[in-house]
Amino acid sequence: MKYVVIRDTREKEGHGWSWRKSKYCDGTVSRKLDTGDYTLEGMENYLTIDRKGSIAEWAKNVTEARFERELERLDAIQHPWILLEFNMNDVLNYPVGSGIPKYKWKYLKFRGPFILKKMTEMTMRHRARIVLCGGSGKEVASNIFKRTIEHANANSAKSK
Repeated sequence: MKYVVIRDTREKEGHGWSWRKSKYCDGTVSRKLDTGDYTLEGMENYLTIDRKGSIAEWAKNVTEARFERELERLDAIQHPWILLEFNMNDVLNYPVGSGIPKYKWKYLKFRGPFILKKMTEMTMRHRARIVLCGGSGKEVASNIFKRTIEHANANSAKSK
């Protein structure tokens, strides 16, 4: 069964991912999503992927009340994912490599170990799976889409 990826309309142009038609995928459509940045058509309450493109974006999110509300909305989705397009060294070394100018570092209220603490707490309190993908976020998302279709098809076959 081929899938269609829905990309949230609020995902900034020039950022994020789009899928072309392929053996598995019928392409990407843009539609407003209440939660997350990507899902599959017909599976909006079953799967969602939230993409974070940089450690600077993630560092900002982990302290926002707005993001906590996003995590609560993700709890209502059966398979919520947060794909981080950076690696653990970026987390632990924050703000080094974040793109934040060095002269502003002294004004930052936290460093990398605090971000790791927040990530661990989020994972313990919420359903979302947080995956550090480095530069392979789109490939990880594609794999999640394929496995989701397989999982849904297997469950559908069992219930017949």
